[in-house]
Amino acid sequence: MKCACCGRKKKLFESFENLGKGGEVCEDCSDIMYRIHDAVTEQQKEEYNLHVKSVNAYIEKKKSTADFADWFRNDFMKRNIFL
Repeated sequence: MKCACCGRKKKLFESFENLGKGGEVCEDCSDIMYRIHDAVTEQQKEEYNLHVKSVNAYIEKKKSTADFADWFRNDFMKRNIFL
């Protein structure tokens, strides 16, 4: 199994988080998703931009699956808009 976000292969005994339609992501990518959400909650614009940029880099480099890219842009980001 591979991470739907960064494409890293799952290691023995490693757990992945199931995002539903977005697929399953490794611990590092899951942490990035939580950090994006926390940055919105805590109004930390720089932190938000940094983590969104890192996920978008995976998508642009074609490391992410199409399902994950669609979920990230059309679901996750709509729920975590920085105002």
